[in-house]
Amino acid sequence: MTPTPVPTAPTLREQATQQAELLARWLADLPALTLQAPPERVAVVCVDLVEGFTHQGPLASPRVAAIIPSVTGLLRSLLASGVPAGNVVLVQDAHPEDAREFAAYPPHCVAGTPEAKAVAELRALPEFGQFQHFQKNSIASHTSPAFLEWLEERGADLDAVIAVGDVTDLCLYALALHLVTDGMARGLGRTVVVPEPCTQTWDAPGHPGDLYHILFLHQLERNGVQVVSGVRLG
Repeated sequence: MTPTPVPTAPTLREQATQQAELLARWLADLPALTLQAPPERVAVVCVDLVEGFTHQGPLASPRVAAIIPSVTGLLRSLLASGVPAGNVVLVQDAHPEDAREFAAYPPHCVAGTPEAKAVAELRALPEFGQFQHFQKNSIASHTSPAFLEWLEERGADLDAVIAVGDVTDLCLYALALHLVTDGMARGLGRTVVVPEPCTQTWDAPGHPGDLYHILFLHQLERNGVQVVSGVRLG
């Protein structure tokens, strides 16, 4: 009897090629989303859209700076549709000078420095002073006690939270994953949305930005986040 050949498992290189093709099709086919929710039950959480990741400092990236018009355009659209300015949340790095994070990354966004300021385009919005402003000292937004308190108090009152900002594979990923898992743990019917044009990551040696951007967005979708090409209120 001739033995049945054992199928050869794809090599890592073959798997990577197949996955890259899948991801490219997935990104090209992202749908636009029209949220059917009362404006007062929609919130936007914007993470780390600050000068230190866009225009100045060792971690500034033109790739990240390029999302500013998309983010401000989305905010203008949502505010014009009736989303209260108090439902717009900015969570931003504001590190002490001896932050433990500086063992992994160059010193950046030290509290009180220009790098830690929201980008000028956000600050120029008339409603900026009415936004919720929270500081954090790590990649994870939910390590900010003030933001965590806001989410505990307001989370059950929200039908949808839109997460935007940077970078895709670090702070935005941690934010969106926490928003969706917090809703699951609390039994909330809350939709978490990430509009792809409103987030981005940097290029660096060993860190090709396009690859990490799409990999982490796809992983968010696999965990219950709606990743979309755009979002508006119905």
